[in-house]
Amino acid sequence: MRDPEAQANAPNGGTAAAAQLGQEMRRLHRLISSRVLLNMQGGLQDHDLSFTQMTALHQLRAEAPLTVTALAERISLSVPATSHLVERLVRRGLARRRENPENRREKLVVPSAQGLAVVTRMDEHFIGAYIAAFSGLRAGTICAAISSIRALLAELDPASPDSSQELS
Repeated sequence: MRDPEAQANAPNGGTAAAAQLGQEMRRLHRLISSRVLLNMQGGLQDHDLSFTQMTALHQLRAEAPLTVTALAERISLSVPATSHLVERLVRRGLARRRENPENRREKLVVPSAQGLAVVTRMDEHFIGAYIAAFSGLRAGTICAAISSIRALLAELDPASPDSSQELS
């Protein structure tokens, strides 16, 4: 059963439809990942950052302030390894540590303005890769994709202010 609507209406249809969406996303990822990864590699080299450091900066942008322990959980590193990673980011001016007002023994980590600028430039690299991948598509196909992706995002993250955007 390849029709997503028919799958959704079948018993256990939500799971089957989700599996089909996962397969289609995998196909899409295969088509555009080489462009995205090349741009990501260039961005990492431009800033002399490891993949783990960039992941940490993205986590800090999304959820800061974080304790070193919380950051370690999010990036799947040990607390000592994360502490060293944070120290390197702080020394490079990409993150800052401050005392946790609720627990003075803990330090909170936040991205610095320079760290946020690096992540923003990486976002621009990603967006450029997606624009390049999709620029040859028909406008109607792109508009349909935008509408569908916004519907997915609205259900996945209903609290996000971006999930209520109208199709431009």
